[in-house]
Amino acid sequence: MRVKAAASTPVSFAPHAVLALRIAAAALGGYALCWALFYLLCAWLPFEKATVWYLTGQLAPLPFLGSLLWAFVTATPGRALLWSLAGALALTALGWLR
Repeated sequence: MRVKAAASTPVSFAPHAVLALRIAAAALGGYALCWALFYLLCAWLPFEKATVWYLTGQLAPLPFLGSLLWAFVTATPGRALLWSLAGALALTALGWLR
């Protein structure tokens, strides 16, 4: 029985182009998630802004790492960027509700 290999991208890109797109999706998505997390923490935590800046600086690697891992797990780089930006939008909306 032969199993058909799934295509990693719907459009046929060169492997180095797909790698560059995944790295760009991870960087942009991680940046968006980091600032959305900062906005959420500023809105919801009862601390001074300097304390929230320090806390966010300590937590900043987490969204970047999550976005980087997600960019290489998903089937396409576009899907990775879409989910990262959707998560950032959700965090921003939670912060805006305050």
